[in-house]
Amino acid sequence: MSFAELLDRYTDKKGRGMQLGMVCQVESFDAGAMRADVLPLVREKNELDEVSNYPVIPGIPVQYVQIGQDCYIKPFYQRGDLVWVGFSTFDISNSLAGSGRKQEVRPDSKIFGLENACLIGRIAQQGWSEPQNMIKFEDGKLTLKVGSTELSIGPDGVEVTGDLTVEGEVGGNVVYETDLSPSGSDKGGLSIGEIKDKFNSHKHSGVTAGAGSTATPLPQLS
Repeated sequence: MSFAELLDRYTDKKGRGMQLGMVCQVESFDAGAMRADVLPLVREKNELDEVSNYPVIPGIPVQYVQIGQDCYIKPFYQRGDLVWVGFSTFDISNSLAGSGRKQEVRPDSKIFGLENACLIGRIAQQGWSEPQNMIKFEDGKLTLKVGSTELSIGPDGVEVTGDLTVEGEVGGNVVYETDLSPSGSDKGGLSIGEIKDKFNSHKHSGVTAGAGSTATPLPQLS
């Protein structure tokens, strides 16, 4: 073996101790503390063909997303989920304590240790298919999908697929039948106000004028 090959093997061996990221499997998830135990899906084989598995990494912090002031998207994981885990160059224990604390680093400080991991997010495995429950933005629409029920918000309005139950007051004063355009178009469509006016001003044909009496009239819509 040449000196160059020996040097390459040495640097490769040293480099193996520097973990940048790897695919892991969630073993457990604490949604309250936002911490997870993950199992790296890696095993090593040495020169003697002896195999060793990476250990479970316990209690690593879980990343979440801030989308505005005091507004966040919180993920949820369960056992068996396939995730991508990243590793900090330096120890993160002091930095995660908050209050702007800084991690002290020395020339001999360990770098890229397994204990300095962070769960970054789910990762799509081969043959991935869209899950039943998800939020997505496609074709100009923001869609919330839960099973067979979908709520889509787009430039043309809001579309609901599935049963709709409303509690409380519903604002606005215009309702249109499916596939009908707003009032005034050739296809018709009536506002709530127009429906009330037509009902309150309707007259029955074929009634003879005179002193005859009719039943008590229906109350008008208000």
